[in-house]
Amino acid sequence: MEKAHEVLRETFGFPSFRLSQEEVIKRLIVDNENALVLFPTGGGKSLTYQVPALCLDGLTLVISPLIALMRDQVEALRSRGVKAANLDSTLNAETTAWVKNEVLSGALKILYVAPERLNNESFIDMMTRVKISLLAVDESHCISQWGASFRPEYLKIARFAEEQDVERVLCLTATATKGVADDICKSFLIDPIAGVFRTPVYRPNLSFRVAVADSMDAKIKQLLPLVKERTGPAIIYVTLQRHAEEAAEKLRRHGTETLVYHAGLPTQQREQVQNDFMQKPDAVVCCTIAFGMGIDKANVRLVAHLFMPKTLENYSQEVGRAGRDGLPSTCLMLLSAPDIPVLEGFARGDTCGEKDLQLWVHEVATKTPSADGTLDFNLYQQSKQYDMRSNVLNLCYAELELDHGYIRAVTPFYAVYSLSQRSSTGWQKVLSDTSDAAMAIRGSWIPKSGGHEVDVVNAASKHGLERAALAKKISDWEFDGSVTSKASQVRSRYTVLNPLPRTSAAIEELAKKMYNRMVAREEESVQKLRQVIKFATDDDCLAYTLSTYFGDAESVPNAMCGTCTFCMTAEAVEFTPTVLTIPDPRKIRAILDACPDRDDPRLLARMAFGITSPRLTVGKWSTSHDLFGSMGDVDFDALVKAFDVECKKAGYQRATVAVAPPTKKRSYTQSSSYNSRGGSYGRGGSSKRARGWRGKYT
Repeated sequence: MEKAHEVLRETFGFPSFRLSQEEVIKRLIVDNENALVLFPTGGGKSLTYQVPALCLDGLTLVISPLIALMRDQVEALRSRGVKAANLDSTLNAETTAWVKNEVLSGALKILYVAPERLNNESFIDMMTRVKISLLAVDESHCISQWGASFRPEYLKIARFAEEQDVERVLCLTATATKGVADDICKSFLIDPIAGVFRTPVYRPNLSFRVAVADSMDAKIKQLLPLVKERTGPAIIYVTLQRHAEEAAEKLRRHGTETLVYHAGLPTQQREQVQNDFMQKPDAVVCCTIAFGMGIDKANVRLVAHLFMPKTLENYSQEVGRAGRDGLPSTCLMLLSAPDIPVLEGFARGDTCGEKDLQLWVHEVATKTPSADGTLDFNLYQQSKQYDMRSNVLNLCYAELELDHGYIRAVTPFYAVYSLSQRSSTGWQKVLSDTSDAAMAIRGSWIPKSGGHEVDVVNAASKHGLERAALAKKISDWEFDGSVTSKASQVRSRYTVLNPLPRTSAAIEELAKKMYNRMVAREEESVQKLRQVIKFATDDDCLAYTLSTYFGDAESVPNAMCGTCTFCMTAEAVEFTPTVLTIPDPRKIRAILDACPDRDDPRLLARMAFGITSPRLTVGKWSTSHDLFGSMGDVDFDALVKAFDVECKKAGYQRATVAVAPPTKKRSYTQSSSYNSRGGSYGRGGSSKRARGWRGKYT
């Protein structure tokens, strides 16, 4: 550990470790064991792998889901003289080649990549040539199917660690319930007792406030006193990009200089906003959740949610950006009934049509394997063909693997490679290479600007070779400095572990099981939203309720923080979300007239509610149609039932003639606000009435 303390002082400028950092590092570099770190946002997770990286021989590979965060980390490390780099799809060919050379030469100490990088054959090949001393998995909660942010790409990380014989693994997250933490430990062989280092979620300097507002103007009115009284920067979260612009404009009218940040802004503008926020002592930014990852500003005094967060996990991470210096800071959440359709739309948007799912299962189950025994698919094409969002499609493949044991995801491959020469000498090697693979590549490539392009699938088939042999030849040329390559048209690939169903009845049965699971996921996502409402309106201390959710109930002294809305008023916040349960027949007819398809009631319900999908986009029935989102104030299940009646009458048939849609743009968030029936949360309504309202959704 002497080396670790030296690195901490001389490289990072800190006199000592804090929280459980030293214990984590000791487990990695002294005990040589895997570990899971559960530190809150701003708790110093990064040092638990950056310090060991400089103490160990070999490479530290960091898996991180956000390119912007990777870049920030790399820039900070380089400023301290650490040899670090990120490898992502935005890099140009020259930079990519430099990073790969640094890795192969052993000069690089820390490499950041996204989990999708594990799909790249060239990357996997490169990793087999280096020693990975430490694998750090950031946002590791994404591996758990029980988490709010499950990502199938994370499933491949544990397998990668095993296959590459990684010496030790460190998983990191700020938001993990006990179930999620258990999943992480099981996947990465971490001792659930000795290998888990947890810091309580509760921070006594944060004051949680909840209020109710039924419009943006009402929200700004509630927010303004806190903005005026603050003694440091403020982060104001919204749901949609246009909300950020709207809220910022209203704050400016009240004399508050306000920045705007969301994913729709140009990269240069987003970077400027981040720089301005970091440099100004009292900056205010209105933003979507795209802002905040990697923002390490200790004196943020106010974090406000003008719109409810979708999950308590999101909420915990975002409020964790307040008061990292330990001084009192305020976290305000505003509840608003008209906002719930927008938030519910995120939860409801992933379930595809049952018939589409059955057709997808049929394609997967009946496809003839390739020469190497694997099945390969173009997921981009499948997404459009079966009206399934890409994340939904990935989840379906994951379910075939995890729940049914039919397939195992292996490294996807790229069908097309663009090649350009790096040196005249190297290019001569390519032209004079007499191997079968080299001649097949040259015999099938076509000239392109700055080089050549080859479809290795077609080339392999034409010359009677394995596609993998051609891909490896290109990889070898790149490693010896002869060419620079860029791969495209990815195809996901799966090994068949057990025979897939072949009969129509068996395929239908499997599709039914998967569809039911998909609906259950949807309801689980809706329930996550209900948990946020329950947290905000319970007859209990807000800090205690949040800590209890993450298994840290004992961390709040006497179960009362003394500064939240409940502790200050001794009353729960009353909130009455209301919803129409009987759709307007005239609006139902308008949707039916606009969209002639009758094979999928959920498709029509999504259009009415305002949830886009690949098929709605292709048919121009989504954001370009003035009826899109026109029934966002109606219970989604009631819409599905209403449209199912009409689809049943038509025999669940898809139309052959499309209807030309109107061109007036409309977002589902412009639909009329909630009204009519509903129930209450808060004092006097947090039991019987609240359960009645939730029952309509779960």
